[in-house]
Formats: sequence, structure tokens, C-alpha cells
Amino acid sequence: MLSQALNKRSIFGLILNFALNFSPVFIWLLMFKNAGIVPNEIRPTIHVKLAMSLDSFVFDPNRLSAWVSFLLIFTCSYLLWSYLYQVPHRAHFESGQEEHVLVSSTKNDEENQLDNNVEMTHLSQTGTISEGSSGSSGSRRSSTDLPLTSSSQPTYLPLSCIYSAPVLILALCWPILNIDHALIYPQTTIRDLLAWVSYVLFHFFAPLFTAIYLYVFQAPGAVKWFSFALGTQNIAGVITHMLFPNAPPWFIHLYGEDAAANYDMPGYAAGLTRVDVALGTHLNSKGFHKSPIVFGAIPSLHSAMAVQCMFFIAFYTKWRFPKVGMFVFVILQWWATMYLDHHWRLDLIIGLAYAIISFTIYKRRLEIVERNFVKARLHGDFEAGSSYGMRVFRNHWLKRLFDPYF
Repeated sequence: MLSQALNKRSIFGLILNFALNFSPVFIWLLMFKNAGIVPNEIRPTIHVKLAMSLDSFVFDPNRLSAWVSFLLIFTCSYLLWSYLYQVPHRAHFESGQEEHVLVSSTKNDEENQLDNNVEMTHLSQTGTISEGSSGSSGSRRSSTDLPLTSSSQPTYLPLSCIYSAPVLILALCWPILNIDHALIYPQTTIRDLLAWVSYVLFHFFAPLFTAIYLYVFQAPGAVKWFSFALGTQNIAGVITHMLFPNAPPWFIHLYGEDAAANYDMPGYAAGLTRVDVALGTHLNSKGFHKSPIVFGAIPSLHSAMAVQCMFFIAFYTKWRFPKVGMFVFVILQWWATMYLDHHWRLDLIIGLAYAIISFTIYKRRLEIVERNFVKARLHGDFEAGSSYGMRVFRNHWLKRLFDPYF
């Protein structure tokens, strides 16, 4: 398994590659951990009521401004789809198209090159393309089959890829957030524990398991761009927290909306203190008490991280259950942050916006990774055209389980 993980690299090369690929995440953690060393004297003024007021302005259904905001958000989702999330020429590749290339290792180099050229020509002539396709592809074939020409380069996407997931979640976020907000009462022990599981445990394990899944089941390079997308949004989030500090809901509920906030105030676990009582521990209270960023309501990185994980799962996995599960997790996480009194609806939608921007920046890289993955398979390059799981089980029937195109 180690040799498959190395994939023709030395151990030093593997470590260096890991450090470079996850450098944005390491930078974010370093920035967050050391945010407290910035002298309070040079820090900007803390906004106490601003987030609360804007939250009501954007989301309160009893105000006309909220419905105007809903229309603007929906319009933004349409513009996002129109300009950035349409796929004019989408080609579908299936496992098996490369089989005669992979079994031709007994031929000489000239014969193999001829076979590869024929295979590339075959794919260019038979690749199915969806004109204007932007959503998921539940089937392996498009209903509209068009021949590729030299002027129309295909875009290879994973099977059942929901390419327009950012558009869909943006269009639905306003009603979802309002429904979540309506469900924050009553407060019960069962609800406390459910919110804790999502806010604390899933917040840690969701990106970890997403990264593992991408490395084991998907094309080489997928996990790198997940790290970059996650790290970029979180770095931007910490910078926003430092330059534009805003009080979370618990501060106003604890001290009042006219209270003055300062950087010497300790953090507070808010609703998580009830979980400490239920579990007979002080871990949550102590952890938030020592938080280096107390007034980091906008944006919610809990929202941004959950959404980013959902984007990558929706983009890559061919299975329906993980897609639905991650969508439910986002809804649950949004509810948990409000139920525990840590974030406003405004914080969550801004966290969503950070995730969308970051994913959009790197989605072109994902398309390149997928195109190179398909080309490697067509040229019989098993190392570059296989996932880690496929390499581990190369001569076993389980290889199919780890083949994203099977």
C-alpha cells in the first residue's frame, strides 16, 4: 500500500507533495491560532448591532426588504449559472473505453502509439456532448449526441457530476435559512446533543473524510484543489474576522445590544454550555473561552466548510447517498449554528458566498484534472489514470469499487 501511495515518488517527495498540497489549510490554521498576538490597540472597532440589524433586514419575512433580498439572491444565482456554470460541450467517458489500450502492453511502441491515436480519435468522434448542460448527469449518456469538431473542445466531468451545485444552494439558501431559524426553539437536551454533533464533530470530520474520499476514490489532484478551495476561503474568512469584527448572537443575548465590546472579553460557548452540563464535562466551555477570535461572526466558517465539502462531493461522487447526505449536513449545520447561538443567518449566507467564490476560482482546475485523468486512461498510463484505491487493488475485482468511471 505504501508503494501505491508513493506512486513513483520517494518518501521525501510524498511528504513534500503533501505539505505543498495542504499548505493553504496549514496557513489558515497558523493565522487563526496566532490571531491573538495582534495588539488590541491597532485592531478595528467591534460592530455589535450591525450583523443583527442586517440579519433582520435581509431575512425577516415581515419586512419588504427581506423579500427584495430574496429576489436579489435568486437573481444572483441565475447570473452565476448563466456566466460561470454552463457547460457548452460536455463529454462522457466510461470505464471500458480504454480496455484495449491497457491490454496492449505486449505490442511494440509503434503499435501502441498507433492504438492510442486511434483511441483518441474514437473518443473525439463518439464522445457524447450536452449542449448547455449545467446540472447533474444521472445517466452515463446524454440525450443529445453530437459529434465533436475541432472548434468544440469537450469538458470531461465525473459521472453523475452536479456541476451547478453552487447555483442550486444559492437559489435555495434564503428559504432554507428561514426554515432553520424557525426551528431553533424549543431547546431540549436531545436537540442540544444533535447540534453539538453537527457543530463540533461533523465540522471536524466532514472535511477530513472528504479529503480521504477524494484521495482514495478520485483522480490524482482532486484532493489538492479541495485543500486549496478550503484553505483559500478560510484564510479570507480569518482576514475578514480581523479587519471587520462583528459580535455573535450570544454576545447581545448575554450583555444587550447597547453593550460595548472589547478584545479583552473571553470567548463563550453559548448553547454548548448546555452540552457540557449534559455530558458532565467542560471541554466546550474551556475551548471557546480560549478562542483567539471572539468576534468572528461574519463570515461563518462552519457554514463555508460544510458547503465546500458538499460542493466537492456533489462534483465527484457517482453515488446518490453521499450527495444527499452532504446536502442534509449543510442544512443541519446551518440550524446548529443558530440553535447554539453562535451565528446569525447573515453570517451563514456570507459563509456560503465565500465557499462559492472559492470553489468557482478552482473549478477550472478540477476540469483540467479530470481531462488529464481521462487522457491518461486512454493512453494506458495506469498510474496517472487511476485512483489510489485502484492502484492498491490493481489485480483484484475490488478495483472496480474505486474506479470513478465504472
